[in-house]
Amino acid sequence: MAYTEWNPEWATGHELIDSQHKQLIAAVNSLFDAQRDGKGRMEVERTMTFLVDYTTKHFNDEQKLQEKYEYPLYPEHKQIHDNFKNTANELSNTLHRDGPTDELVHNICVTIGRWVINHIKSEDFKMVPHIKSREQEA
Repeated sequence: MAYTEWNPEWATGHELIDSQHKQLIAAVNSLFDAQRDGKGRMEVERTMTFLVDYTTKHFNDEQKLQEKYEYPLYPEHKQIHDNFKNTANELSNTLHRDGPTDELVHNICVTIGRWVINHIKSEDFKMVPHIKSREQEA
């Protein structure tokens, strides 16, 4: 497994969203650390729970901004978030059921890390200019 280092190219230019993206990347790295350091099942599961919860918080914050500023692709963006929450919950359930095997934790880190980065570069890069322009109008 490898760390996912924050890359400034992933910055959207929206302070809240970028800050939360950095926290998501840090949470993936914390999950990796917990497994690597042999912290035990409870710590790995606690880290995964934080990651799932923080993802939900981030999505809710993004969606509130989209609703507030009438982002035209809100329904599609929300559906993408909902689909990912289902994936993250499935991974979390597998972790709780089967325990933190190296293979599973690697899969979780790669799946979530890649998803976050791809989502930023595809969906969030489309969304943020709309939100920023509306914030400036307000």
